Order: sequence, then C-alpha cells, then structure tokens
Amino acid sequence: MTSKITLTITEGNLKGQEFTFESRTTCIIGRAKDCYPKIPDDDKHRTISRYHCLLDINPPDIRVRDFGSKNGTFVNGEKIGQREAHQTPEQAAKIQFPEFDLQGGDEFTLSDTSFGVGIALDPEIAKTIKSEKPPTIPPNQPQLWEMLKAFLLKAVGGKNNIGVLGDYVLRSELGKGGFSLVYLAEHKRTKEQIALKVMLPKVAANQRAVN
Repeated sequence: MTSKITLTITEGNLKGQEFTFESRTTCIIGRAKDCYPKIPDDDKHRTISRYHCLLDINPPDIRVRDFGSKNGTFVNGEKIGQREAHQTPEQAAKIQFPEFDLQGGDEFTLSDTSFGVGIALDPEIAKTIKSEKPPTIPPNQPQLWEMLKAFLLKAVGGKNNIGVLGDYVLRSELGKGGFSLVYLAEHKRTKEQIALKVMLPKVAANQRAVN
C-alpha cells in the first residue's frame, strides 16, 4: 500500500463525490474543461471560477493556493486568496498567492462547495513517525541547548541566521508541513535568495518515503 490523498465533497450540490490521488500531480479545480476535479459549468456553480484553485499533491503531502478566483478560496474558514475586483482572470493567474499545507481532516471551500481532506499513510511511513522520539537534553545540563544554539549562530555569521545547508545560509523558516520544512535561504557566494524545501528527519530516515 502507498500513501494516498482522498478529497471528498462535504458541502454543495456535488456532496459525496470523491477524488483519490496516489501519485505526484498538480491540478486545478474549476469549471473549465481541462480542470480536475472538474466542477459543472452550470448556474448552480457559477460562483466558482473556471480556474479556481491549484493543488500540489505528493502523497501524503498536499498544498493548495488560490488561482486568482473571483470569490476566493477558504481553508478551514479562512480566506487564502482572491483576485481584486478590477483584475481579469488572466491578470490574477500571474499572481503567486500563498500556498497552504493541508492536513488530514482539513477542509477547503470554493463558494458553497467544500472538500474534506483525507490522508492514508503508507504503513512503513506511519511506523517511522510513530516510533520517532524527540531528542532530550540531559537533566544535569540544562544550558546545553542554549550553548549549542549560540555556537551555531556564531558559526553562520549572526543572530538572523538559523543554520547552513551546503552552499546556502538558512535565513528563516517559511513554512512547515507534515513531512518537510521550507526555508528562506541565501547562497553564500552569489547572495541569491531562494525557497529551500527539505525533508524532515522522520521522513528522510525512511527509504520508501525518500523514493
């Protein structure tokens, strides 16, 4: 068994429909013919844009971002993106709205149509996560961690840095999902800034997850 993502429509005229993803894919939800999941292009769903929101799926990870929709996309009731009233769909599609990691049990909504997120883990990955134990600091050395952090910060050149990975200095944490972290990183030589996504140790320790 491999990890898989299941999206179930929980509210709206399409309630009960399910969409399952078992491999890496990127898709757009909307009323256009080339969308998947595709929303009917009828009067009942007119408030959903032709290209409404984008999904980046790599089971068991899933991310969503608004694609410049007219009425916005909501995650657990919070709006995550929407184009301005004066903008055309083509103009809005060029805007990089924030991406949001979704967890099992989360819900995202397009107008009156809501999708519930279900995540089924590969048993091997689930076993790795369950057995992982957080590091502990010896009780007789309560200042050890603070001393270590101070040393690392000095080594990478200042309090605004959080570490070094290869040729990149990690400036700040941008986001975290169930299986990865995203950092703002700067190349040591060129000073170019990038978003650097790295696997969490609990995932990197599992070869099937790495693959």
